[in-house]
Amino acid sequence: MIAERFDDEGYSGTTLERPAFRRLLDLIRSGGIDRLVIYRLDRLSRNLRHFITLFEELLDHGVSLDVVTSRELGVAALDKLMLSVLASFAEFERDLAVSRIAEGRAHLRAHGRRIAGAVPFWIRR
Repeated sequence: MIAERFDDEGYSGTTLERPAFRRLLDLIRSGGIDRLVIYRLDRLSRNLRHFITLFEELLDHGVSLDVVTSRELGVAALDKLMLSVLASFAEFERDLAVSRIAEGRAHLRAHGRRIAGAVPFWIRR
């Protein structure tokens, strides 16, 4: 058992360019892991294409994936389908949040309001 955590604080799950994630991949590729435990699927990736690639790499290296919030999922065909559906929802949630933030900022701009929060007290008129 490896007690090391692979947390990428401040990095988005939409990219694979995360330092701790790279360390994890290196460990997987070197054969240092046979089971990967993650809390939720979207903690690994929020991009369906990335997830599918990662999942295939895990399988190629004989690494089982355990998702704490979805313990019933394994490696059977139906389980793989469910993992893909969960990964699709993670990507959808991320895209929806990005869209809503953009809409909110556009609304503020259209009404002449600041996007960056309250106006500093020394600038107020």
